[in-house]
Order: sequence, then structure tokens, then C-alpha cells
Amino acid sequence: MRTAYLADSGVFIRCGGPDREKYQRLRRAVRTAGTTLHIPRRVYEELGGEPSDGAYPTSSIPWQEGVDEGWIVVADPLEYTNPIVSGIMDAARRFIANETGRSQDTVEKADTALVGLAAQFLESETNKIVLLTTDKPAGRAAETLLPEYGFEERLEYRYVSEKYLQNMTANEFLEKRE
Repeated sequence: MRTAYLADSGVFIRCGGPDREKYQRLRRAVRTAGTTLHIPRRVYEELGGEPSDGAYPTSSIPWQEGVDEGWIVVADPLEYTNPIVSGIMDAARRFIANETGRSQDTVEKADTALVGLAAQFLESETNKIVLLTTDKPAGRAAETLLPEYGFEERLEYRYVSEKYLQNMTANEFLEKRE
């Protein structure tokens, strides 16, 4: 079984930079388990991305080290022409807007990209997704919508709280891999 781990920008923001213990704990856990955290291109841009990318307020966090070391991987571009990917992203935007009482046009594109990437991975070679996020509405959107798109029992949503990060070990990743 192939399990893919997806993370949102909030995970890295909550960890702080490479000089913070929570960041180092996440880094050690992922590297010790021999796995990677996949992030959508939108999350990459939100965290600073390439020098030519537009700056986000969170882009000053020095997390690029994880990409350079290979334990954070920027996923291939989303396949917007795939009706499952585009459909679930539209549904996620509506779900998050309803859940938070905001208009759809104010929902972060990175949140919908995370759910879209989960569907894209599940349509390919991935049997299961473990979604690491600090965004509860995005996590609930993934939990609710992926089964509606034919991906029943193939998602594990983990809310990445301060406590979760403080207690994280490689077992968080090893127990779920086969």
C-alpha cells in the first residue's frame, strides 16, 4: 500500500523555522520514517516559493531547507482539466465557505488545492492519504468530499496542533506505512 503525506502551510508556520524545536521534531520524524511531505504548488507559493513568486506574509519563514533536503516535496501541478480534481476543488471551496460563513471568493486557494491534490494522488498510484493540516475546515472538507468522489476510507485527517507537534515521532509515519 502506498501512503502519501500531504501538508498545508499552517503546519510549517506552526513549527516556525529550522531553529525551532517543533520544526526539528517534524524534520526528524519525517526523515527517520524515510517518507516525504507533499505540498501543493499553492502552499509552496504561500511559504515563499521561488524568488519570482509573489510574496505572502508567511514567506519569511525559512523552511526551504526541507525542500533542499528532500523531505518536503512540491507536488506536480494540479490537473485542472481532470473533472474529479476541478470538481472536488470547487466543492471544497463551497464547503469551506459554508463552514466558515465567508464568501467563496475569500477561501484560500491553498486550502482547495490541498483537497484537489489529495484527489489527484488517490486517482494515481496512491492508496491512502494522510492529510496534515492546521485548518479544520479544510480537513473536514477533505473528510466529507473525498468519499463523495469515490475515495471512501482512503483519507486520514490529522489536525496538527501544538501538542501534536510537541509529541511527534517517526512512529506517526511508520505506523501508517506498509
